[in-house]
Order: sequence, then structure tokens, then C-alpha cells
Amino acid sequence: MLKINFFPLLFVKRTIYHAIKSINESPTLYSIPSARISSGQMQAWIIYYYGDNQQFTLSDSVQVPIILSPKDVLIKVLSSSINPIDIRRREGYGGRLIDTYQSMKNILQLGGNQLNKLQFPLILGRDFCGEIIRKGPKVTKFNIGDKVYGALNVTRQGSFAQYCSAGEDEICLKPNNISDEEASALPLVSLTSWCAIRKFSGFNEENSFGKRALLIGASGGVGHIATQLLKNLGMEITALCRSDSFDYIRQIGAEDAVNYRQKDWFVELSRKPKYDFIFDTVGPRYYTFEFMSSLLNRGGTFVTIVTPIFRNVDKYGLISGLSRTAYQATKQTLTGWSNGINYRWAYYSADGNVLNEIKKLVEQNKLKIKIDSNKFSFENIPDAISYVENGHAKGKVVIQYSSFR
Repeated sequence: MLKINFFPLLFVKRTIYHAIKSINESPTLYSIPSARISSGQMQAWIIYYYGDNQQFTLSDSVQVPIILSPKDVLIKVLSSSINPIDIRRREGYGGRLIDTYQSMKNILQLGGNQLNKLQFPLILGRDFCGEIIRKGPKVTKFNIGDKVYGALNVTRQGSFAQYCSAGEDEICLKPNNISDEEASALPLVSLTSWCAIRKFSGFNEENSFGKRALLIGASGGVGHIATQLLKNLGMEITALCRSDSFDYIRQIGAEDAVNYRQKDWFVELSRKPKYDFIFDTVGPRYYTFEFMSSLLNRGGTFVTIVTPIFRNVDKYGLISGLSRTAYQATKQTLTGWSNGINYRWAYYSADGNVLNEIKKLVEQNKLKIKIDSNKFSFENIPDAISYVENGHAKGKVVIQYSSFR
């Protein structure tokens, strides 16, 4: 049955909400005594300007994160991984909206203090696995010494550093049957896939068995996790990916695969039975939503994780950018509605409860992360980013922080 929930419009609303929700948190500062960090400084890869990899500087005099919330923890990073968002953030993607959030928070929470301002110098990196070395007085879920994993919200400084901070509701104990490196590769792609499939599209164990799903970009970071999550729900999966990934994508759950590089890929898909769910992980490079909606059954759902809000605000400014995003959301929602299709925009948010569900699947051997064979040290993070940016990676690229252990 068609659900008219106007999710793209709700996406705009929720994005703004999540950007300002922490303003009401207490600005009390909690000291972080430790022999290793008594100086209050750490090593981190920072950028002072948006641009290419030449902007990276390795500094040993970056301030250790200060716990601003009583429910935050300080984490010694043991491993991290590279995601495409790290490259885009280095280039400036999302800078205007995130900087607006930080300015509002500084004014309303810290009286204009620049203590927690994100703009520059900026530490990139979202994924991490690490050890809790300090916690706020209201943290109840974790203890000092716990190994945890997570993906930092974009409003926090990143994980390409010796230490990072996170809220206790944003992290989870790492799965006990995988390495720190594997754990650090999981969070962002898993959160993104889970939220797109379950939160924004509404699929679960009760309504998914036997449904047909088309996964665009099935062999990528988000795609290969989504393939396994959909398989665990009992869906029949068609993967749209490169032909050299067919064997792998079938091994992890896809029944069928189509090469997006062949000229008649859409004709081939059109000859197959229609789908109940299309999950787009790469964006409209080769198609439009209107083009792909003909592949869906009436009442089916199209969800994409490539949304225009950050791009629009970066290009047109806050007011005009949000207005354009609202217009696009309305247009695409109404187009879907007129064709009997549910259209969704999806995004990840740091969520410890979801990470706990991912942890269970990993420990039950129902979910595995694909790791690239080349591993990089903390000192070589810019090289790792170039490796991903140039299209060489054959799985998630992990960063080992062994020099700090």
C-alpha cells in the first residue's frame, strides 16, 4: 500500500533538527586527567583550508577533545577507516550548513566561545574503533577500558587523531569475533544501510520475505553491507554493479547481477519482474528517479542516500539552498505519489542501538565487512585517502594506529 509520508521533506526537517539538537546540552567542561595526555595535546591530521590532499598537515599540538556533555566519553583511537564522505568533506562538502550549526551552538551554548568551533583547523574521519579512557559523570552504559566502535556525527571533530569524543548513545561495544581494524570499517556503511532499509523504507522481518530488491552500487561500501542486510530479511536481490564483482556479490546474497557498464543494462532490468524496493547508493549518474521508477511495483519504495541538501546549501547559501532542497523534495515526492511510488531520502546518524544490532549480526556470522588488502598506518592517512579517491580500493581501507599503542 502506498504511504504518503513525504519523507524527503521530513529529511530536510530532520537534518536541520539534528544540526541544532545539541544546543540545549550543558556546556559544563569536564577535565580529562591522564598521564599520557596531561599536556592536553595530541597528534592529528588537520586541514586549514578545503581542497585536495595537499591540505593535510600532521600536527602534534592539537587540543585533546574536551568533554562538553556529561554523557560523552573520550576514546583513544585504535583504528579508523576511509569513507567517500571524508574526501568530500576535505573538498568542502557540507561546510556551510555544518558551520552554521557550529556558529549557532557557540553563540547559544558557549556565549560565542570558539572552543568547539569546527570550521578550521578541521579533523576528518568518521569511523573508529577505540578504547574508552575517560567518561562524563552521567555515562552509565560503558566503563573505562571498554573497546567500542562507532561513526562520529559530522558535527564532531573526526577520528584521524589519537583521541576523539562521542556520546554514549552513539557508540557500541565492538563485536568480539573481529579485529579492531574490521570493527573500524563497519560503522558508517552499516548505519547508512540499516537506516535506509529499515528506518526510511520501513522494511523488517515481518514484511520483507520474498520481496524483490534492486540494489544500485551493490559491490560498494554501503552496497555490500546492504546486500547482506536485505538477504537476512529474506529478500530476492538483483545487484547493479561491475561485472568483475558478480562472483563476490552472489556469494554474499544476490541472486542476480547486471553490469551497469553495458549499454543495455536498463533494457535487461526491464525484462525482469518488477521490484518492491530500489536502493540507490551511488546517485543519479546514469539515470533519473523518473527513469528508474518504471521498474517498481505500484506501492514500491525508492530510497537514495545521495541527497542534494548539503550541495545546495554549499552552492546557493543557507536560505536559497534549503528552499531549493524543499522544492526538489516536493517535486520528487509528488512525482512518486502520482506513479504510486514511495520516494525517500536517507542518511546515517550515529546510533548505538543500531550498532548493537549490527554487532549481533557480525557475531552470528550473518554480516561481514570486506577489507582491502592494502593497510595504511596513521602516518600515511593522506596516502590512504588518495588510494580510495583514485579508485584502487577493493573493499574498505583501514588505518592502523599501532604507533600509539
